[in-house]
Amino acid sequence: MPVEHPLQRLSAAALLLLISSLGCTGKLDGTMDGANGTPTSGGGGLGPDQGPGSTVAANIDPGRVGIHRLNNTEYNNTVRDLLGTASQPAAKFLAEEGNNFDNTASALGMTGQQYEKYLGAASDLMVESLANPANKARFLTCVPKVAADPCARQIIETFGMQIYRRPLEAAEADRAMNVYSADLARANDGGEAIGQALRAMLASANFLYRVELDANPASTTPHPLSGYEMASRLSYLHWSSMPDAALFDAAKNGKLTQPAALESVVDRLLADAKAAAFTESFAGQWLDIRNLLTHSVAPTVFPTYSNALVDAMVAEGHLWFQEFLNQDRPLTDWFTADFNYVNDTLAKHYGFPAPGSDHLTRVVVTTDQRRGFLGLASFLTRTSVVSRTSPPERGAWVLSELLCSAPPPPPAMVADLDKSADPNDMSPQGAENVRKRLERHRADPGCSGCHQTFDPIGFGLERYDGIGRYRETYGNGDAIAADGAMPDGTTFSGPQELGGLIGKDPRFSACVASKLYTYALGREIEAYDDASMQTLNTRWAGRGLTLKNLVKEIVVSDAFRFRRGEPE
Repeated sequence: MPVEHPLQRLSAAALLLLISSLGCTGKLDGTMDGANGTPTSGGGGLGPDQGPGSTVAANIDPGRVGIHRLNNTEYNNTVRDLLGTASQPAAKFLAEEGNNFDNTASALGMTGQQYEKYLGAASDLMVESLANPANKARFLTCVPKVAADPCARQIIETFGMQIYRRPLEAAEADRAMNVYSADLARANDGGEAIGQALRAMLASANFLYRVELDANPASTTPHPLSGYEMASRLSYLHWSSMPDAALFDAAKNGKLTQPAALESVVDRLLADAKAAAFTESFAGQWLDIRNLLTHSVAPTVFPTYSNALVDAMVAEGHLWFQEFLNQDRPLTDWFTADFNYVNDTLAKHYGFPAPGSDHLTRVVVTTDQRRGFLGLASFLTRTSVVSRTSPPERGAWVLSELLCSAPPPPPAMVADLDKSADPNDMSPQGAENVRKRLERHRADPGCSGCHQTFDPIGFGLERYDGIGRYRETYGNGDAIAADGAMPDGTTFSGPQELGGLIGKDPRFSACVASKLYTYALGREIEAYDDASMQTLNTRWAGRGLTLKNLVKEIVVSDAFRFRRGEPE
Protein backbone atom coordinates (compact mmCIF):
# COMPACT_ATOMS: atom_id res chain seq x y z
CA MET A 1 0.00 0.00 0.00
CA PRO A 2 1.46 3.40 -0.94
CA VAL A 3 2.38 5.73 1.89
CA GLU A 4 0.19 8.82 2.03
CA HIS A 5 2.12 12.08 2.13
CA PRO A 6 0.95 14.58 4.77
CA LEU A 7 0.18 17.11 2.04
CA GLN A 8 -2.32 14.65 0.55
CA ARG A 9 -4.09 13.98 3.83
CA LEU A 10 -6.77 16.66 3.76
CA SER A 11 -10.01 15.95 1.98
CA ALA A 12 -11.18 18.23 -0.80
CA ALA A 13 -13.88 19.63 1.47
CA ALA A 14 -11.39 20.41 4.20
CA LEU A 15 -8.98 22.06 1.80
CA LEU A 16 -11.79 24.11 0.32
CA LEU A 17 -12.27 25.63 3.78
CA LEU A 18 -8.58 26.49 3.84
CA ILE A 19 -8.77 27.99 0.38
CA SER A 20 -11.76 30.15 1.28
CA SER A 21 -9.88 31.31 4.37
CA LEU A 22 -7.29 32.84 2.06
CA GLY A 23 -9.76 35.44 0.89
CA CYS A 24 -10.89 35.46 -2.73
CA THR A 25 -12.58 32.24 -3.82
CA GLY A 26 -13.88 30.92 -7.11
CA LYS A 27 -17.45 29.88 -7.68
CA LEU A 28 -18.03 26.89 -9.91
CA ASP A 29 -19.43 29.16 -12.64
CA GLY A 30 -16.16 31.07 -12.79
CA THR A 31 -17.29 34.20 -10.97
CA MET A 32 -15.47 35.62 -7.97
CA ASP A 33 -16.34 36.51 -4.44
CA GLY A 34 -14.33 38.44 -1.91
CA ALA A 35 -15.37 39.54 1.53
CA ASN A 36 -17.73 42.16 0.09
CA GLY A 37 -18.83 40.29 -3.02
CA THR A 38 -15.95 41.42 -5.26
CA PRO A 39 -12.40 40.13 -5.72
CA THR A 40 -9.88 41.27 -3.18
CA SER A 41 -7.60 43.97 -4.49
CA GLY A 42 -4.38 42.35 -3.38
CA GLY A 43 -2.23 45.40 -3.92
CA GLY A 44 -3.46 45.65 -7.49
CA GLY A 45 -4.73 49.23 -7.28
CA LEU A 46 -3.76 51.93 -9.73
CA GLY A 47 -0.83 53.08 -7.63
CA PRO A 48 2.21 54.31 -9.57
CA ASP A 49 0.65 53.53 -12.96
CA GLN A 50 -1.49 56.65 -12.83
CA GLY A 51 0.16 59.37 -14.84
CA PRO A 52 0.52 60.69 -18.38
CA GLY A 53 -0.57 57.37 -19.92
CA SER A 54 -3.67 56.99 -17.78
CA THR A 55 -6.20 58.70 -20.05
CA VAL A 56 -8.14 56.73 -22.64
CA ALA A 57 -9.04 58.26 -26.01
CA ALA A 58 -12.44 59.93 -25.94
CA ASN A 59 -14.02 57.68 -28.57
CA ILE A 60 -12.55 54.41 -27.29
CA ASP A 61 -14.42 51.93 -25.14
CA PRO A 62 -11.81 49.44 -23.87
CA GLY A 63 -14.48 47.03 -22.69
CA ARG A 64 -13.77 44.52 -20.00
CA VAL A 65 -12.45 41.00 -19.68
CA GLY A 66 -14.09 38.73 -17.16
CA ILE A 67 -11.93 36.91 -14.64
CA HIS A 68 -9.74 34.61 -16.66
CA ARG A 69 -9.09 31.10 -15.42
CA LEU A 70 -5.73 29.74 -16.53
CA ASN A 71 -6.30 27.37 -19.42
CA ASN A 72 -4.45 24.07 -19.49
CA THR A 73 -1.44 25.40 -21.39
CA GLU A 74 -1.19 28.44 -19.14
CA TYR A 75 -1.48 26.27 -16.03
CA ASN A 76 1.35 23.95 -17.10
CA ASN A 77 3.61 26.83 -18.10
CA THR A 78 2.86 28.76 -14.91
CA VAL A 79 3.69 25.93 -12.51
CA ARG A 80 6.82 25.22 -14.56
CA ASP A 81 8.06 28.78 -14.14
CA LEU A 82 6.85 29.07 -10.55
CA LEU A 83 8.02 25.74 -9.13
CA GLY A 84 10.56 24.44 -11.65
CA THR A 85 8.52 21.31 -12.29
CA ALA A 86 8.87 19.34 -15.50
CA SER A 87 5.52 17.63 -14.95
CA GLN A 88 2.43 18.45 -16.99
CA PRO A 89 -0.40 18.42 -14.42
CA ALA A 90 -2.99 19.72 -16.91
CA ALA A 91 -2.69 16.50 -18.89
CA LYS A 92 -5.12 15.13 -16.29
CA PHE A 93 -7.51 18.07 -16.60
CA LEU A 94 -10.53 18.23 -18.86
CA ALA A 95 -9.80 19.14 -22.46
CA GLU A 96 -10.70 22.72 -23.30
CA GLU A 97 -12.00 24.54 -26.34
CA GLY A 98 -12.65 28.25 -26.29
CA ASN A 99 -14.50 30.55 -28.64
CA ASN A 100 -11.99 31.07 -31.49
CA PHE A 101 -9.15 30.68 -29.00
CA ASP A 102 -8.78 28.62 -25.83
CA ASN A 103 -7.87 31.68 -23.75
CA THR A 104 -11.29 33.30 -24.12
CA ALA A 105 -12.18 34.19 -20.53
CA SER A 106 -15.92 33.74 -20.92
CA ALA A 107 -15.43 30.13 -22.00
CA LEU A 108 -13.20 29.20 -19.06
CA GLY A 109 -15.62 28.18 -16.37
CA MET A 110 -15.19 25.75 -13.49
CA THR A 111 -16.94 22.51 -12.57
CA GLY A 112 -16.71 20.44 -9.44
CA GLN A 113 -14.84 17.77 -11.35
CA GLN A 114 -12.33 20.31 -12.64
CA TYR A 115 -11.78 21.71 -9.16
CA GLU A 116 -11.01 18.25 -7.78
CA LYS A 117 -8.27 18.01 -10.41
CA TYR A 118 -6.82 21.34 -9.32
CA LEU A 119 -6.79 20.21 -5.70
CA GLY A 120 -4.97 17.03 -6.63
CA ALA A 121 -2.49 18.91 -8.79
CA ALA A 122 -1.72 21.37 -5.97
CA SER A 123 -0.98 18.45 -3.63
CA ASP A 124 1.19 16.62 -6.15
CA LEU A 125 3.13 19.76 -7.02
CA MET A 126 4.00 20.56 -3.41
CA VAL A 127 4.96 16.94 -2.66
CA GLU A 128 7.25 17.03 -5.68
CA SER A 129 8.71 20.42 -4.77
CA LEU A 130 9.49 19.49 -1.17
CA ALA A 131 11.22 16.32 -2.38
CA ASN A 132 13.41 18.16 -4.89
CA PRO A 133 16.17 20.27 -3.25
CA ALA A 134 16.49 22.66 -6.19
CA ASN A 135 12.77 23.26 -6.46
CA LYS A 136 12.32 23.51 -2.69
CA ALA A 137 14.99 26.21 -2.59
CA ARG A 138 12.77 28.40 -4.75
CA PHE A 139 10.52 29.09 -1.76
CA LEU A 140 12.09 27.57 1.37
CA THR A 141 14.67 30.34 1.79
CA CYS A 142 14.64 29.72 5.54
CA VAL A 143 13.20 26.98 7.76
CA PRO A 144 10.33 28.06 10.02
CA LYS A 145 10.12 26.24 13.33
CA VAL A 146 7.46 27.89 15.48
CA ALA A 147 4.00 29.35 15.11
CA ALA A 148 3.96 32.95 13.90
CA ASP A 149 7.56 32.48 12.78
CA PRO A 150 8.80 35.58 10.84
CA CYS A 151 10.52 33.14 8.48
CA ALA A 152 7.15 31.63 7.56
CA ARG A 153 5.63 35.06 6.91
CA GLN A 154 8.60 36.02 4.76
CA ILE A 155 8.09 32.91 2.60
CA ILE A 156 4.35 33.46 2.37
CA GLU A 157 4.69 37.11 1.41
CA THR A 158 7.62 36.67 -0.99
CA PHE A 159 6.65 33.45 -2.75
CA GLY A 160 2.97 34.21 -2.33
CA MET A 161 3.47 37.32 -4.46
CA GLN A 162 4.61 35.06 -7.29
CA ILE A 163 1.72 32.64 -6.75
CA TYR A 164 -0.89 35.42 -6.83
CA ARG A 165 1.13 37.43 -9.37
CA ARG A 166 0.76 40.51 -7.15
CA PRO A 167 1.61 41.46 -3.55
CA LEU A 168 -0.53 39.88 -0.86
CA GLU A 169 -2.72 42.02 1.33
CA ALA A 170 -1.97 41.83 5.04
CA ALA A 171 -5.18 39.90 5.69
CA GLU A 172 -4.28 37.33 3.05
CA ALA A 173 -0.85 36.81 4.56
CA ASP A 174 -2.44 36.47 8.01
CA ARG A 175 -4.83 33.79 6.79
CA ALA A 176 -2.03 31.87 5.12
CA MET A 177 -0.06 32.09 8.36
CA ASN A 178 -3.03 30.59 10.19
CA VAL A 179 -2.93 27.63 7.78
CA TYR A 180 0.81 27.27 8.42
CA SER A 181 0.41 27.44 12.20
CA ALA A 182 -2.44 24.93 12.24
CA ASP A 183 -0.45 22.39 10.27
CA LEU A 184 2.69 23.03 12.30
CA ALA A 185 0.77 22.06 15.43
CA ARG A 186 -0.32 18.85 13.71
CA ALA A 187 2.91 17.81 12.02
CA ASN A 188 5.58 19.66 14.01
CA ASP A 189 7.46 20.14 10.72
CA GLY A 190 7.97 23.69 9.47
CA GLY A 191 8.68 22.64 5.89
CA GLU A 192 5.53 20.56 5.64
CA ALA A 193 3.50 23.30 7.28
CA ILE A 194 4.71 25.86 4.74
CA GLY A 195 3.95 23.32 2.04
CA GLN A 196 0.38 23.07 3.31
CA ALA A 197 -0.07 26.84 3.18
CA LEU A 198 1.38 27.06 -0.32
CA ARG A 199 -0.71 24.09 -1.43
CA ALA A 200 -3.86 25.94 -0.40
CA MET A 201 -2.69 29.04 -2.25
CA LEU A 202 -2.02 27.00 -5.41
CA ALA A 203 -5.60 25.76 -5.28
CA SER A 204 -7.07 29.19 -4.62
CA ALA A 205 -8.87 31.44 -7.07
CA ASN A 206 -6.11 34.03 -6.79
CA PHE A 207 -3.76 31.54 -8.46
CA LEU A 208 -6.17 29.74 -10.78
CA TYR A 209 -7.63 32.97 -12.14
CA ARG A 210 -6.15 36.14 -13.55
CA VAL A 211 -8.17 38.74 -11.71
CA GLU A 212 -8.49 42.33 -12.94
CA LEU A 213 -10.32 44.78 -10.74
CA ASP A 214 -12.67 47.70 -11.19
CA ALA A 215 -12.74 50.11 -8.27
CA ASN A 216 -16.39 50.67 -9.13
CA PRO A 217 -17.65 47.51 -10.88
CA ALA A 218 -20.83 49.29 -12.04
CA SER A 219 -19.00 52.23 -13.62
CA THR A 220 -18.37 52.32 -17.36
CA THR A 221 -15.68 54.97 -16.98
CA PRO A 222 -12.41 53.47 -18.27
CA HIS A 223 -9.47 53.17 -15.94
CA PRO A 224 -5.91 51.92 -16.46
CA LEU A 225 -4.90 48.47 -15.38
CA SER A 226 -2.64 48.24 -12.36
CA GLY A 227 1.01 47.50 -12.94
CA TYR A 228 0.61 43.88 -11.84
CA GLU A 229 -2.48 43.38 -13.99
CA MET A 230 -0.56 44.74 -16.97
CA ALA A 231 2.40 42.49 -16.20
CA SER A 232 0.13 39.46 -16.33
CA ARG A 233 -1.52 40.59 -19.57
CA LEU A 234 1.91 40.93 -21.13
CA SER A 235 3.34 37.64 -19.89
CA TYR A 236 0.30 35.54 -20.72
CA LEU A 237 0.08 37.10 -24.18
CA HIS A 238 3.70 36.39 -25.08
CA TRP A 239 4.54 33.35 -22.95
CA SER A 240 1.22 31.81 -21.85
CA SER A 241 2.77 31.99 -18.39
CA MET A 242 3.37 34.15 -15.33
CA PRO A 243 5.50 37.32 -15.26
CA ASP A 244 9.21 36.97 -14.58
CA ALA A 245 11.22 38.98 -12.06
CA ALA A 246 11.84 41.83 -14.51
CA LEU A 247 8.12 42.23 -15.20
CA PHE A 248 7.29 42.12 -11.50
CA ASP A 249 9.92 44.79 -10.89
CA ALA A 250 8.55 46.97 -13.70
CA ALA A 251 5.05 46.59 -12.26
CA LYS A 252 6.24 47.55 -8.79
CA ASN A 253 8.02 50.65 -10.06
CA GLY A 254 5.27 51.90 -12.39
CA LYS A 255 7.23 51.26 -15.60
CA LEU A 256 4.42 49.62 -17.56
CA THR A 257 2.55 52.78 -18.47
CA GLN A 258 4.28 54.52 -21.33
CA PRO A 259 4.04 53.14 -24.91
CA ALA A 260 7.81 53.25 -25.49
CA ALA A 261 8.44 51.18 -22.37
CA LEU A 262 5.75 48.68 -23.34
CA GLU A 263 7.23 48.27 -26.80
CA SER A 264 10.61 47.50 -25.26
CA VAL A 265 8.94 44.86 -23.12
CA VAL A 266 7.40 43.31 -26.24
CA ASP A 267 10.85 43.07 -27.84
CA ARG A 268 12.29 41.42 -24.73
CA LEU A 269 9.47 38.94 -24.25
CA LEU A 270 9.39 37.88 -27.90
CA ALA A 271 13.17 37.38 -27.87
CA ASP A 272 12.87 34.90 -24.99
CA ALA A 273 12.70 31.18 -25.70
CA LYS A 274 9.39 31.07 -23.82
CA ALA A 275 7.84 33.06 -26.69
CA ALA A 276 7.54 29.74 -28.53
CA ALA A 277 4.31 29.45 -26.55
CA PHE A 278 2.92 32.45 -28.45
CA THR A 279 3.53 30.75 -31.78
CA GLU A 280 2.21 27.39 -30.64
CA SER A 281 -0.90 28.89 -29.04
CA PHE A 282 -1.87 31.82 -31.28
CA ALA A 283 -0.60 30.59 -34.65
CA GLY A 284 -1.35 27.00 -33.69
CA GLN A 285 -5.02 27.86 -33.29
CA TRP A 286 -5.47 30.60 -35.91
CA LEU A 287 -3.72 28.62 -38.66
CA ASP A 288 -5.21 25.32 -37.46
CA ILE A 289 -1.76 23.79 -37.00
CA ARG A 290 -2.67 22.36 -33.61
CA ASN A 291 -5.59 20.33 -35.02
CA LEU A 292 -3.30 18.64 -37.52
CA LEU A 293 -2.12 16.42 -34.64
CA THR A 294 -5.55 14.78 -34.47
CA HIS A 295 -6.33 14.90 -38.20
CA SER A 296 -7.04 11.49 -39.76
CA VAL A 297 -6.34 10.26 -43.26
CA ALA A 298 -7.12 6.95 -44.96
CA PRO A 299 -3.92 4.87 -44.90
CA THR A 300 -4.93 2.98 -48.04
CA VAL A 301 -5.21 6.28 -49.92
CA PHE A 302 -2.18 8.00 -48.35
CA PRO A 303 0.22 5.24 -47.25
CA THR A 304 3.15 7.66 -46.79
CA TYR A 305 1.31 9.67 -44.13
CA SER A 306 3.07 9.08 -40.81
CA ASN A 307 3.58 10.59 -37.37
CA ALA A 308 7.03 11.77 -38.48
CA LEU A 309 5.50 13.57 -41.45
CA VAL A 310 2.82 15.18 -39.28
CA ASP A 311 5.43 16.36 -36.78
CA ALA A 312 7.43 17.94 -39.62
CA MET A 313 4.32 19.64 -41.03
CA VAL A 314 3.48 21.08 -37.62
CA ALA A 315 7.03 22.26 -37.02
CA GLU A 316 7.18 23.90 -40.44
CA GLY A 317 3.92 25.75 -39.77
CA HIS A 318 5.36 27.13 -36.54
CA LEU A 319 8.68 28.11 -38.13
CA TRP A 320 6.88 29.78 -41.04
CA PHE A 321 4.94 31.98 -38.62
CA GLN A 322 8.03 32.65 -36.49
CA GLU A 323 9.99 33.91 -39.49
CA PHE A 324 7.33 36.52 -40.17
CA LEU A 325 7.19 37.41 -36.48
CA ASN A 326 10.89 37.48 -35.62
CA GLN A 327 12.36 38.66 -38.92
CA ASP A 328 9.82 41.44 -39.38
CA ARG A 329 8.80 40.12 -42.79
CA PRO A 330 5.93 42.22 -44.16
CA LEU A 331 2.54 40.60 -44.34
CA THR A 332 2.58 41.36 -48.08
CA ASP A 333 4.98 38.38 -48.41
CA TRP A 334 2.54 35.95 -46.78
CA PHE A 335 1.38 34.45 -50.08
CA THR A 336 4.49 35.00 -52.18
CA ALA A 337 7.49 34.11 -49.97
CA ASP A 338 9.36 31.23 -51.59
CA PHE A 339 10.87 29.39 -48.63
CA ASN A 340 10.08 26.26 -46.67
CA TYR A 341 11.37 24.51 -43.57
CA VAL A 342 11.95 20.83 -44.26
CA ASN A 343 13.75 17.79 -42.95
CA ASP A 344 14.37 14.65 -44.96
CA THR A 345 10.83 13.40 -44.39
CA LEU A 346 9.07 16.59 -45.44
CA ALA A 347 11.52 17.24 -48.29
CA LYS A 348 10.67 13.87 -49.82
CA HIS A 349 6.98 14.67 -49.40
CA TYR A 350 7.44 17.96 -51.26
CA GLY A 351 9.78 16.51 -53.89
CA PHE A 352 12.69 18.64 -52.65
CA PRO A 353 16.33 17.56 -52.34
CA ALA A 354 16.87 16.03 -48.91
CA PRO A 355 18.82 18.30 -46.54
CA GLY A 356 20.32 15.24 -44.85
CA SER A 357 18.86 15.84 -41.40
CA ASP A 358 15.91 15.04 -39.18
CA HIS A 359 15.98 18.68 -38.06
CA LEU A 360 14.10 21.23 -40.11
CA THR A 361 16.23 23.40 -42.36
CA ARG A 362 15.23 26.54 -44.20
CA VAL A 363 15.36 25.98 -47.95
CA VAL A 364 14.50 27.99 -51.06
CA VAL A 365 13.42 25.85 -54.02
CA THR A 366 12.38 28.04 -56.94
CA THR A 367 11.71 25.23 -59.40
CA ASP A 368 8.70 23.81 -57.56
CA GLN A 369 5.04 24.82 -57.68
CA ARG A 370 4.86 25.71 -54.00
CA ARG A 371 4.97 29.27 -52.75
CA GLY A 372 3.57 31.18 -49.81
CA PHE A 373 1.27 30.06 -47.04
CA LEU A 374 -1.14 28.35 -49.43
CA GLY A 375 1.62 25.86 -50.29
CA LEU A 376 2.21 24.66 -46.72
CA ALA A 377 1.33 21.02 -46.17
CA SER A 378 -0.03 21.82 -42.70
CA PHE A 379 -2.74 24.05 -44.19
CA LEU A 380 -3.46 21.82 -47.19
CA THR A 381 -3.75 18.63 -45.12
CA ARG A 382 -5.87 20.07 -42.35
CA THR A 383 -8.39 21.47 -44.84
CA SER A 384 -8.82 18.10 -46.57
CA VAL A 385 -10.94 15.11 -45.61
CA VAL A 386 -9.75 11.63 -44.83
CA SER A 387 -9.35 10.33 -48.37
CA ARG A 388 -9.08 13.36 -50.66
CA THR A 389 -9.15 17.10 -50.97
CA SER A 390 -12.14 19.19 -49.99
CA PRO A 391 -12.47 22.35 -52.10
CA PRO A 392 -15.44 23.51 -49.96
CA GLU A 393 -13.46 23.14 -46.74
CA ARG A 394 -10.39 24.85 -48.17
CA GLY A 395 -12.45 27.68 -49.63
CA ALA A 396 -14.50 28.18 -46.48
CA TRP A 397 -11.31 28.17 -44.37
CA VAL A 398 -9.74 30.88 -46.53
CA LEU A 399 -12.84 33.04 -46.20
CA SER A 400 -13.17 32.47 -42.46
CA GLU A 401 -9.57 32.54 -41.23
CA LEU A 402 -7.82 34.79 -43.75
CA LEU A 403 -10.58 37.22 -44.69
CA CYS A 404 -12.86 36.95 -41.61
CA SER A 405 -15.82 36.52 -43.95
CA ALA A 406 -17.06 33.13 -42.80
CA PRO A 407 -19.85 31.65 -44.97
CA PRO A 408 -23.07 30.66 -43.22
CA PRO A 409 -23.40 27.11 -41.89
CA PRO A 410 -24.99 24.54 -44.22
CA PRO A 411 -28.76 24.17 -44.14
CA ALA A 412 -30.20 21.52 -41.84
CA MET A 413 -30.72 18.04 -43.25
CA VAL A 414 -28.22 18.53 -46.08
CA ALA A 415 -25.93 15.54 -46.58
CA ASP A 416 -22.25 16.23 -46.01
CA LEU A 417 -20.84 15.27 -49.38
CA ASP A 418 -17.23 15.49 -48.27
CA LYS A 419 -17.53 13.06 -45.37
CA SER A 420 -20.24 10.67 -46.48
CA ALA A 421 -18.25 8.03 -48.34
CA ASP A 422 -16.01 5.18 -47.18
CA PRO A 423 -12.62 6.75 -46.35
CA ASN A 424 -10.76 3.51 -47.12
CA ASP A 425 -12.20 3.06 -50.59
CA MET A 426 -9.45 3.75 -53.13
CA SER A 427 -11.94 3.86 -55.97
CA PRO A 428 -13.46 6.27 -56.71
CA GLN A 429 -12.58 8.37 -53.64
CA GLY A 430 -8.86 8.85 -54.14
CA ALA A 431 -9.00 8.95 -57.92
CA GLU A 432 -12.19 10.91 -58.52
CA ASN A 433 -12.39 14.28 -60.21
CA VAL A 434 -13.56 16.22 -57.17
CA ARG A 435 -14.65 19.22 -59.21
CA LYS A 436 -17.15 17.07 -61.09
CA ARG A 437 -18.30 15.38 -57.91
CA LEU A 438 -19.13 18.71 -56.31
CA GLU A 439 -21.36 19.69 -59.21
CA ARG A 440 -24.12 17.82 -57.36
CA HIS A 441 -24.05 20.32 -54.50
CA ARG A 442 -23.82 23.32 -56.76
CA ALA A 443 -26.79 22.01 -58.73
CA ASP A 444 -28.90 21.67 -55.56
CA PRO A 445 -30.82 24.93 -54.97
CA GLY A 446 -30.45 24.46 -51.21
CA CYS A 447 -26.66 24.24 -51.49
CA SER A 448 -25.69 26.23 -54.54
CA GLY A 449 -25.62 29.65 -52.87
CA CYS A 450 -22.92 28.74 -50.37
CA HIS A 451 -21.01 26.34 -52.59
CA GLN A 452 -20.80 28.88 -55.38
CA THR A 453 -19.13 31.15 -52.81
CA PHE A 454 -16.37 28.92 -51.46
CA ASP A 455 -15.98 25.98 -53.88
CA PRO A 456 -14.32 28.13 -56.59
CA ILE A 457 -11.68 29.26 -54.08
CA GLY A 458 -10.88 25.66 -53.17
CA PHE A 459 -10.71 24.65 -56.84
CA GLY A 460 -7.71 26.93 -57.20
CA LEU A 461 -5.85 24.67 -54.73
CA GLU A 462 -6.75 21.34 -56.34
CA ARG A 463 -3.24 20.74 -57.64
CA TYR A 464 -2.33 19.90 -54.04
CA ASP A 465 -3.72 16.56 -52.91
CA GLY A 466 -5.24 15.69 -49.55
CA ILE A 467 -1.85 15.70 -47.79
CA GLY A 468 -0.33 18.63 -49.69
CA ARG A 469 1.61 16.89 -52.46
CA TYR A 470 1.72 18.62 -55.82
CA ARG A 471 0.01 16.88 -58.75
CA GLU A 472 -1.14 17.66 -62.30
CA THR A 473 -3.88 15.04 -62.66
CA TYR A 474 -6.41 13.17 -60.57
CA GLY A 475 -5.87 9.49 -59.96
CA ASN A 476 -8.29 8.66 -62.75
CA GLY A 477 -6.16 10.56 -65.24
CA ASP A 478 -8.31 13.68 -65.54
CA ALA A 479 -6.28 16.86 -65.83
CA ILE A 480 -6.72 19.21 -62.91
CA ALA A 481 -8.06 22.64 -63.79
CA ALA A 482 -6.74 25.09 -61.17
CA ASP A 483 -8.93 27.99 -62.22
CA GLY A 484 -11.23 29.52 -59.66
CA ALA A 485 -13.01 32.68 -58.62
CA MET A 486 -13.44 34.88 -55.58
CA PRO A 487 -16.96 35.56 -54.27
CA ASP A 488 -17.00 38.91 -56.10
CA GLY A 489 -16.42 37.13 -59.40
CA THR A 490 -12.72 37.91 -59.81
CA THR A 491 -11.12 34.93 -61.54
CA PHE A 492 -7.70 33.43 -61.00
CA SER A 493 -5.65 30.42 -61.97
CA GLY A 494 -3.74 28.45 -59.37
CA PRO A 495 -2.59 29.17 -55.82
CA GLN A 496 -0.15 31.94 -56.72
CA GLU A 497 -2.83 34.08 -58.35
CA LEU A 498 -5.25 33.20 -55.54
CA GLY A 499 -2.68 34.27 -52.96
CA GLY A 500 -2.10 37.50 -54.83
CA LEU A 501 -5.80 38.35 -54.67
CA ILE A 502 -6.05 37.55 -50.95
CA GLY A 503 -2.88 39.48 -50.15
CA LYS A 504 -4.19 42.61 -51.85
CA ASP A 505 -7.59 42.35 -50.20
CA PRO A 506 -7.78 44.88 -47.31
CA ARG A 507 -9.81 42.31 -45.41
CA PHE A 508 -6.70 40.15 -45.02
CA SER A 509 -4.66 42.51 -42.84
CA ALA A 510 -7.82 43.57 -40.98
CA CYS A 511 -8.59 39.90 -40.32
CA VAL A 512 -5.10 39.21 -38.97
CA ALA A 513 -5.48 42.23 -36.68
CA SER A 514 -8.85 41.05 -35.41
CA LYS A 515 -7.53 37.54 -34.73
CA LEU A 516 -4.60 38.80 -32.68
CA TYR A 517 -6.71 41.44 -30.93
CA THR A 518 -9.14 38.72 -29.84
CA TYR A 519 -6.34 36.48 -28.62
CA ALA A 520 -4.45 39.26 -26.82
CA LEU A 521 -7.49 40.44 -24.88
CA GLY A 522 -8.91 36.98 -24.22
CA ARG A 523 -12.39 38.04 -25.25
CA GLU A 524 -14.59 38.28 -28.32
CA ILE A 525 -14.71 41.47 -30.38
CA GLU A 526 -17.85 43.46 -29.63
CA ALA A 527 -19.63 46.30 -31.43
CA TYR A 528 -18.01 48.83 -29.10
CA ASP A 529 -14.59 47.73 -30.42
CA ASP A 530 -15.20 49.35 -33.83
CA ALA A 531 -13.32 52.54 -32.95
CA SER A 532 -10.48 50.58 -31.36
CA MET A 533 -10.13 48.35 -34.42
CA GLN A 534 -10.19 51.29 -36.80
CA THR A 535 -7.46 53.03 -34.83
CA LEU A 536 -5.45 49.83 -34.58
CA ASN A 537 -5.54 49.15 -38.31
CA THR A 538 -4.64 52.74 -39.19
CA ARG A 539 -1.68 52.83 -36.82
CA TRP A 540 -0.47 49.38 -37.88
CA ALA A 541 -0.56 50.29 -41.57
CA GLY A 542 1.30 53.51 -40.80
CA ARG A 543 4.25 51.80 -39.11
CA GLY A 544 4.41 48.76 -41.43
CA LEU A 545 2.33 45.59 -41.68
CA THR A 546 4.54 43.17 -39.77
CA LEU A 547 3.38 40.82 -37.06
CA LYS A 548 5.69 42.32 -34.43
CA ASN A 549 4.38 45.81 -35.22
CA LEU A 550 0.86 44.46 -34.78
CA VAL A 551 1.72 42.98 -31.38
CA LYS A 552 3.18 46.32 -30.32
CA GLU A 553 0.19 48.32 -31.55
CA ILE A 554 -2.17 46.04 -29.64
CA VAL A 555 -0.10 46.23 -26.45
CA VAL A 556 0.00 50.05 -26.49
CA SER A 557 -3.68 50.32 -27.47
CA ASP A 558 -6.23 51.67 -25.02
CA ALA A 559 -8.13 48.37 -25.22
CA PHE A 560 -5.10 46.50 -23.85
CA ARG A 561 -4.08 49.05 -21.21
CA PHE A 562 -7.54 49.98 -19.87
CA ARG A 563 -10.74 48.36 -18.74
CA ARG A 564 -14.07 49.40 -17.31
CA GLY A 565 -16.85 48.04 -15.16
CA GLU A 566 -20.24 46.99 -16.35
CA PRO A 567 -23.61 48.36 -15.25
CA GLU A 568 -25.72 45.87 -13.36
